[in-house]
Amino acid sequence: MEGGDEPPQWRLAHACGPQWVSGEECAFRIWAPHGEDVVVELQREKGDPQEVRLVREGDFWVGQSACSPGDRYRIAMGSSWNDCFNQEGARLFRRDPCARECDFNSAWCILHPPLKPPPPFAAPNFNELVVYELHIGSFVSEADEKRAFAATTEKLEHISSLGFNCIQFMPTAEFGGIWGYNSRQLLATHGPWGSAADMRIMVERAHSLGMAVLFDVVLNHGSSKMNVLWNWDGFGPDNCGGIFFEGEKDTPWGKRFAFHKAEVQDYLKQACRTWIEEYGVDGLRFDSVHNMPWWLLQQMTHEIKAHYPNKILIAEITPENPKVLHDAGFHSCWLHATHFDSVKIMKGSDGGGDPNKRIGMLKNMVAPHGFGNLGVHSVLGSHDQIGDRHGGKQDGHGTHRYYVSRLGGKGNWHARAQTRAWFGFQNCCKGLPMTFMGTENLQEDWWHVDSHHRMNWGLLEGADPQTMEMRAFVTASNKLRTSCAALTRDEIKFVHEDGNNTILAFMRWTQDVAALCIAHFAESQWESDSYGVSTGWGGGRVWKLALSSQSQEFGGWTGSSTPEAKADDSGKIMINIPKWSILVYLSSN
Repeated sequence: MEGGDEPPQWRLAHACGPQWVSGEECAFRIWAPHGEDVVVELQREKGDPQEVRLVREGDFWVGQSACSPGDRYRIAMGSSWNDCFNQEGARLFRRDPCARECDFNSAWCILHPPLKPPPPFAAPNFNELVVYELHIGSFVSEADEKRAFAATTEKLEHISSLGFNCIQFMPTAEFGGIWGYNSRQLLATHGPWGSAADMRIMVERAHSLGMAVLFDVVLNHGSSKMNVLWNWDGFGPDNCGGIFFEGEKDTPWGKRFAFHKAEVQDYLKQACRTWIEEYGVDGLRFDSVHNMPWWLLQQMTHEIKAHYPNKILIAEITPENPKVLHDAGFHSCWLHATHFDSVKIMKGSDGGGDPNKRIGMLKNMVAPHGFGNLGVHSVLGSHDQIGDRHGGKQDGHGTHRYYVSRLGGKGNWHARAQTRAWFGFQNCCKGLPMTFMGTENLQEDWWHVDSHHRMNWGLLEGADPQTMEMRAFVTASNKLRTSCAALTRDEIKFVHEDGNNTILAFMRWTQDVAALCIAHFAESQWESDSYGVSTGWGGGRVWKLALSSQSQEFGGWTGSSTPEAKADDSGKIMINIPKWSILVYLSSN
């Protein structure tokens, strides 16, 4: 109807929540099988709440009333079970589980305006994404955290200026923990950071800068802290958690949702629909899918693909398993192993000290077995490897760190060079490269949401020379990745392996251009064009240097790399190989 919500693309039989039927009339649908005398208490402006009586339809309650955007509402009910009587009395006051905004400290929800489709945006192709991961609440200053959506919006140009074309936001749905992975409600924005409108503007701003947006969804368990869905309609015998959780087991982070229930299945799907249809996000990253039933993953990915074929679906699964792509239906998978293999190589541990095993690790990072060209790899670490909530001793050994700190710190030339080399190497590999916030500034120690470990804008604002060199390299590497189609295609060929010196060369190509990527992770060095690299692509070709992590502008030195080389009859080129470097040469047809 005129002025009401746009009808959803994906119709869900058990979808609930508020729905505008006109610009001045809102309908409510509530799932409360054990509820009695269910009403919506509606507070318009600053007046006393008025009751909107709902009518039972099976396990659901429905009704509608004159409303305005911004009105506050909550659900009140008796209960045919009322396991909560001793704590709350005969009348229960609850949030709407499908509200889009809530008062963080109470049961009051806020009516959002009628839903309209977000502005259209043509995201880069899946295989062309270069991803920047950030946590909204700590991406901005402590002073700005209460307006974090708006403050993040103001800083998005920093990310686009570095050549990233995609942002993955850590969870944005309201949560009760610290990092976002304890969702209190699945459709509501995290109110302490701002409003739903603020979050929509944030997504639109990212799109205006040419960046795709991925949201992180936590559908595998409910919140272990401040869980507003627990015993929701009063039913909760034997501490089962009530209608959203009964019959399921605990995880280390909270109880799993009751996946066997059609109503809960549609609640999880409605969360996905909300972010895609109402915010226009370009994809979803599903957290910890090994804690969800395989059949449900298959069902969800099949239905999401059917309704939104251009949205990318990414899974985190432990241990990593290609079946999550080929059988569960995801487009992509987080690959934690690439980070840990790089650390093994740098530390010479767990096979990293063996020349053959080192080369094997590097080859599997370049072309991860079974994961095609869409695995998400964060060689320098995602929030999982960099973040620490226990004073830098997350696992008892203090190994959760920014990469540069693993190698000696920002003040150490070798640590900076090695960090640059791994970053550039990641951009040459198959799959989707991802960088966690602060890495581009050579931020040190670990990430957390406290005062001293959030995003350090002082490194950027203070024009720190070492930070500037790293950012210059990040920008050049990202722009080469996004401008050179050869670096995003499926074709790949290993053309040179030197395990003793930890040198691996591989070629990626299109019909028009070939990219020869040469990674060197050791202290040895060759000057005066004294090292021969097989290109694997015929004699007589001219190869021009497109990127060297040891160029002077990035913190290396003048003459570190050969600017141009012509292959001999066998296809070999003779070039300089600087220590701890990534080199990319291009040759056109």
